Amino acid sequence: MTAVTLQSGGVQRVVDLITPDAQASTNSLVVLVGSGVDVRVWSVLSYTISIATNGVKWAVYGANAADYSDEVVVKTLVNVAAAAIDSYTVTNPPYGFYRVKIQSNVADVHGTATLRGMAK
Repeated sequence: MTAVTLQSGGVQRVVDLITPDAQASTNSLVVLVGSGVDVRVWSVLSYTISIATNGVKWAVYGANAADYSDEVVVKTLVNVAAAAIDSYTVTNPPYGFYRVKIQSNVADVHGTATLRGMAK
């Protein structure tokens, strides 16, 4: 994550940007590397996933433990087609830590997912 200051309408806000590298899906559900975020000091979390090639399933998990040992699904696994996008936003996040997991829609037909997010 990268902390940046944005200015809009004369108001400056510090936000954390979540910008992991694009990642290929696999046959099993795996963490999208770089998607993890600590939102304990933020009031809004938003993720947007875009799929470049072949469909990908994605889900969002929340946890109170930094090691995700108590994680729960907060956005159920959904299919996102090639060239499509999907998003997840939560205001006043009830969990302290969030991350994204991805999986190929079809076995051995891997897609490429790009995730962008912001905590503010």
